[in-house]
Amino acid sequence: MSEKKVNIHIVESDKLFMKVLLRTIGDIETDHDIRIHSHKDGFEFMEDARPSPGRTIYIINDVLPKKNGIELAKHIRTYDRTGVIYFMTRANTEADMIYAVNAGVDNYFTKPFNLALFQALIRRRIIRGDLA
Repeated sequence: MSEKKVNIHIVESDKLFMKVLLRTIGDIETDHDIRIHSHKDGFEFMEDARPSPGRTIYIINDVLPKKNGIELAKHIRTYDRTGVIYFMTRANTEADMIYAVNAGVDNYFTKPFNLALFQALIRRRIIRGDLA
């Protein structure tokens, strides 16, 4: 069953956008056991998130109170080398993208982004199962 279990951690400080993300991901149809965890800031995430059975997807805003997205990506990579980190940001320069990828980020969504495409990409990643 652990191969069908997927933990999704969303770290977003904007309450309205968090609701949108929760609904978007909650509406994904798949036979996987998806567990969604929401965190309002970087410190809360670092206190709550722990390695767990199954695969993990992290969806992180770059600008957060208490810890920023780059700090979280580096922290995640200390204990999870195979989880997928999606970064949501307004920064769109090549240097910003390279810096984030070098910090451990796997994919980069520049705001505003298409929620239907975002949902499809997350669903595809869940179904394929190749989170590494």
